[in-house]
Amino acid sequence: MVRMYALPKEEEVRNAIYFALRKNKSFPSLVKLREAVINELKKMNESYTISMRRVRIIAARSGFVKVNAKMKASNKKLKVCPICGAKLEPIKNYSLLGEEVVIGYKCKLCSYRASIKNELPTRYSFQLAR
Repeated sequence: MVRMYALPKEEEVRNAIYFALRKNKSFPSLVKLREAVINELKKMNESYTISMRRVRIIAARSGFVKVNAKMKASNKKLKVCPICGAKLEPIKNYSLLGEEVVIGYKCKLCSYRASIKNELPTRYSFQLAR
């Protein structure tokens, strides 16, 4: 028996995230948010499914979800935001010698900020911002 699945449109996912957050106010992890979003999507269409990555990105870019992330130090160089996938922009400052120095990185879409130490998120939590 082959199981078929369907991918929901971004607007449907956004609505499902909103309804799930209205019911629970907050979620302590990405896994729990995804489960609640899938339950909301199943009400629309029984064959809908979604990945954790897509839920996280759509939630971060939605504007009505506040995403908090617990961080840990890493050796990886960040080029894109680990929360929403947008390009990170350097935060610059001037040194005492007048040279421009990068002191960190920020994301314009989801307000993620990273220090120069390169920290990566290990656990996400989600809250309704409005």
